[in-house]
Amino acid sequence: MKILAEISVGELFDKITILNIKTKKISDNDKLHNIQTELKILEEQSKKIDVLDINSLNELVSQLQYINEDLWDIENQKRECEAKKDFGEIFIKLSRDVHFKNDIRAKIKKEINLLSNSQIVEEKEYSRY
Repeated sequence: MKILAEISVGELFDKITILNIKTKKISDNDKLHNIQTELKILEEQSKKIDVLDINSLNELVSQLQYINEDLWDIENQKRECEAKKDFGEIFIKLSRDVHFKNDIRAKIKKEINLLSNSQIVEEKEYSRY
């Protein structure tokens, strides 16, 4: 089955960066096959994106890759704390880091959307901290 759903350019690159991380972090061959299939499809779509400032786009995608790698590591560290039932200072710091990093991630995705004139532009609004 094939389902087509329009997403923002920022969301497309967010998904691609996460799939890139999965290709490095996941070793199960069946999962890797599925990941690589999806990655190939999304990378083909990304080639259709036409922006005037490709260097700025590449820099934003690089920042998105970096922040998603950080989030991957943070989530794994939180799971280690969970496994040990250790909800002390480290767990609290990691939990706080998630929403700070997700705020940065949302900002980068929005910048990509604006730079690329994406028809869809995601909006976020949370309580202030």
